[in-house]
Amino acid sequence: MRTLVIWSGIVCAALCGLIDPVWGYGVVFVLALVQLSMLGTAGDSVFLLIHYTVVLVYFSLAPAMQIAADVDFWEVGIVGPAAHTQALMLVLLYMAGVEAARLGLPAQPAGPGPAHRARGAGVAHPFLLLGCLEVAFAVLFVHFDMNFVARGVLSEEESTPIQYIVYSTLPKLVVLMCFVALAIHALRQRTLWAWCSAGLAFALAAFAANPVNTARQVILIGLLPLLIHALGRRHRWTLAAVIFGAIAGLGPVLNLISRDAMWGAQLASYPFSQDFDAMFVVAGILERAPSPDLGYGRYLLSAFSFVLPRELKMFPEFDPLGWPAVLGNFSQRNLSLPPFTTAYFDFGLAGPALLGFAVSAGFRVVDKAVDPQRTLTAGYLCALVLLAAYVPFLRGPILGWGPFAVSGLIAAFVAGSLASWFRRPAARPTRPTPPTRSARAGLPTA
Repeated sequence: MRTLVIWSGIVCAALCGLIDPVWGYGVVFVLALVQLSMLGTAGDSVFLLIHYTVVLVYFSLAPAMQIAADVDFWEVGIVGPAAHTQALMLVLLYMAGVEAARLGLPAQPAGPGPAHRARGAGVAHPFLLLGCLEVAFAVLFVHFDMNFVARGVLSEEESTPIQYIVYSTLPKLVVLMCFVALAIHALRQRTLWAWCSAGLAFALAAFAANPVNTARQVILIGLLPLLIHALGRRHRWTLAAVIFGAIAGLGPVLNLISRDAMWGAQLASYPFSQDFDAMFVVAGILERAPSPDLGYGRYLLSAFSFVLPRELKMFPEFDPLGWPAVLGNFSQRNLSLPPFTTAYFDFGLAGPALLGFAVSAGFRVVDKAVDPQRTLTAGYLCALVLLAAYVPFLRGPILGWGPFAVSGLIAAFVAGSLASWFRRPAARPTRPTPPTRSARAGLPTA
């Protein structure tokens, strides 16, 4: 039933979009809500739940209302309906690819209930995680201006991207992932020592991830794994609502605190905030940029190599945001593109569908690893981070998704390894020895 609904909805959205892109995005909004309701049972794909929540936030209601209100972002002017329609088709092709990878895939069974919870599946030695957390927290003070000064304040020392990763992004995510591991341990063990360890870790994580100076990707990739662990299987509506509310509501608020209240800029609320301009930027580039040559993967590689300094960036000539036709029309330079757009530049209309298929097929493997009762290991924490990283990934990697995702995976591996080292294997129940023949006959034994 769900398969029939999604494919019928994609066709309906495409037909409505050809008439008016506002109607097309409206259908996507309804379709995403219906899919979330049909994915609301325990055992279904956590990836699809997060996927349709992100579609609901960035690729449905927000662009529909912006087009209808003739919103103008980044001094680019009013974008024509033809470009908005083309941008909508890229979204639908990506959604079709995601669903194509799920054809014939049976629903996953629900995880084991609380009665089967492995009470001893916490962390081996919490003090290992606490020690790692404190070391990572101390590293943040090596470059104090980089971590604990409000965004926008210019430091006297010029920081390179690599320094920012080593002294800021990676340590903050190590702190957050150690807190996630200790929180999971406390929820399972429910001892005073476990709760105190998690409380200390939470205090350090809250200070390290101060929203005034921390990019939101750190908070997403660092803290969303804990929500996915707690809510991903049995409280799915709550997880979807928290993700939507955190992005649509908390995102503009954090922007207002960290940027606008300090520097005098004004920020409209959702969906007219610049945080939700993804499809406006896509349509603006499609309208203004010349038809590029096929990149055969070089556009995507250029986007994902944001982790490197500009002079080391792979294929900088294949960066759509660096084209003269784009730079000359957008006042904002730190724009981002959803990855299905660069896939379109690489492989034409087949690109978004192929990318969606590849991403969804990969997350089929990740879905199997996500079980709230699973032993806390590096692999389990990495799976949680990958699911959390999908939110900024779909919004646009050029915005800085790459460094945060890689740092999050490294942090998850470190925390998971420390959580599982020196763990004593669970004692296997001993099988009773069968009685001897003389015992069965009721004769005394020697």
